[in-house]
Amino acid sequence: MRFGFVIANACVLAGITWMTAFGPGLRAAEVLPSRGGVGDIPALEARTAHTPSAQNITALAAAYLERDQPGLASAVIQKAPRDARVRPEVSHQEARALLRRGQLREALAVAEKLHTRCALGDADADGAACPAWLAAKTYRQVAFLREALAAGIEDPRHDPVGIEAAYERSAGQVPLVAMR
Repeated sequence: MRFGFVIANACVLAGITWMTAFGPGLRAAEVLPSRGGVGDIPALEARTAHTPSAQNITALAAAYLERDQPGLASAVIQKAPRDARVRPEVSHQEARALLRRGQLREALAVAEKLHTRCALGDADADGAACPAWLAAKTYRQVAFLREALAAGIEDPRHDPVGIEAAYERSAGQVPLVAMR
């Protein structure tokens, strides 16, 4: 019995010695797991500051929205150059940010404008029209926002049950389209 106690103490002391010798060189694990797919925010910010293209602005705004920071997403879009701000992808992110900030009427106005543009197939100065995936997302977004406003919801953060019901009702209004 005494011999087992000595062996156990020796193992504990060996573990402490190993941790003291090799532990400080190991990097500590993150307390909170990083959110996948968000990207490196500082790198996105630097890239957007140096090259404020529609692609960089969209990526940074989406990253802010993923991190539940719609105010920063709106600020990035509002400070963007006009030629980038009018791109369909950026307008879509703007509507998402306004929705997340609780501004349903403003989000609907932006989404309807984008929906009309996508439905007409208007191209911007670069000749870029709405991609098919964006036209479909915009159609769905407009239907959802209309349902939410018809239900009398002004701020989705204060009525999550009503927002979910509006989402379910809007899902029945969007037709399925087969694309090649």
